[in-house]
Amino acid sequence: MPASIKCLILRLMFKVCCTLLLSFFVFTVNAQPKGFQAVKNVAPFQASLSQANAAKQTIASDFSQVKNLSLLADKIKSKGKFYFKREDKVRIEYTSPYSYLLVMNGGQLMVKDEQKSNKINTRNSKTMQSVNRVMIDCMRGTVFQNPDFKVASYENGQSYLLSLAPVTDAMKKMFKQIDVYMDKKNFDVSRLTMTENGGDFTDMDFSNTQHNTALNESLFKVK
Repeated sequence: MPASIKCLILRLMFKVCCTLLLSFFVFTVNAQPKGFQAVKNVAPFQASLSQANAAKQTIASDFSQVKNLSLLADKIKSKGKFYFKREDKVRIEYTSPYSYLLVMNGGQLMVKDEQKSNKINTRNSKTMQSVNRVMIDCMRGTVFQNPDFKVASYENGQSYLLSLAPVTDAMKKMFKQIDVYMDKKNFDVSRLTMTENGGDFTDMDFSNTQHNTALNESLFKVK
């Protein structure tokens, strides 16, 4: 594969990582999606979501990703692992077709590809501050009070669909819409669909999700 295409893929991985941080538990506002209806009793739903998230001290999951680009005939496919540990530790690790790693621990962020590693202080970035806030809100079940997002929730027999539309200028420049599909049984994220302003979109499917397993602190080390 040409180096230019590889660089494009790595940049896309970084963008998806940031989005995943924003929306692994998150949710928002558009026309009612096909096959879903609006959640009628939002308050009990919010309470159940908050209770379910409060019980999840750690999360470990596999994911597969398909990126659809209008400029490329072939879809870009990748896979990896996602880890979360309370209060604010996240590891998103791509394992195929290239190695790419994003680790967030408190106010520090590390991005590492096959060639180099970069550290970022998220306190110097309003966008990353928003990422931090949303992650904390989601784990506390208070995301519906976050002023950076509008929230609408939908459901069918098997799933909840939380449709996220950014309202801040920074997020509007990145994405048109983010849809988060959650299993009704346990509120686990099963699919994340990110649509960009130009029409390109990414699907991420999560599987083998485990809760409250022991995760070594070394997974979240920023170095």
